Amino acid sequence: MKQYEVATLKKGLLILDALREKDMTLTEVIQIFSFNKSTVFRLLYTLEIMGYVKKNDNSYSLTNKMGSLSTSFNSRANWLSVPPLYELSREVGETAYVGILYGTEVVTAQVVDGTHSMRAHSEVGDRAPVHLSALGKVILAFSDETKLVGILNELTLVQNTKNTFVDLHLLKEHLKVIRKQGYAVDDEETEIGLRCIAAPVIFEGNMISAVAIAGPALRLNKKFDKTFSKKLIQCSSRISKML
Repeated sequence: MKQYEVATLKKGLLILDALREKDMTLTEVIQIFSFNKSTVFRLLYTLEIMGYVKKNDNSYSLTNKMGSLSTSFNSRANWLSVPPLYELSREVGETAYVGILYGTEVVTAQVVDGTHSMRAHSEVGDRAPVHLSALGKVILAFSDETKLVGILNELTLVQNTKNTFVDLHLLKEHLKVIRKQGYAVDDEETEIGLRCIAAPVIFEGNMISAVAIAGPALRLNKKFDKTFSKKLIQCSSRISKML
């Protein structure tokens, strides 16, 4: 239905469809679709790090991963699968996200803006160290042990606020709690005044991404953590079933 359309994801899928026809440069994509240059760059960058497109000199082309999904991609990643994220955002009024892991960082793969005038803001392609956010922490918590050890060995625990986890032992213990309870909370660890709650998206037993909602700490306060986490887990479950 029209109200469920998410413009950013739809643009990304249009670009993938166009790249099936021929390789294109950034300028050619902009000319064909009349999209904003910054938007096209972020979309191509995100598709590249997710492994669906590759850059050769100045042109972009589909990868083998994209080719192997050519018959099922639309059924798995079609923009109609976004309603759970959209509905969650509309229900709670806060900005909703999908995040993916890239090295030791989390990259924002999708955003649905909240309904409040004062809300969390992010764009597709935004990235941050994995330990800072709820998205990142829940991805760490649900990664297999070998992968987790590799990430933590490479991770630099930068401190954004007084609440940021900068002690590796404490972070590891915190991840155990997250895995047990099924969701993660960014309690003003990325930015003072901002809170975020996230849940993993599991497909065939593997953590593939995470969903989250974020908003001002005064509105998204601790007393709502369990309520919102249940809604996030329901949302992630619906997304998993669509993959």
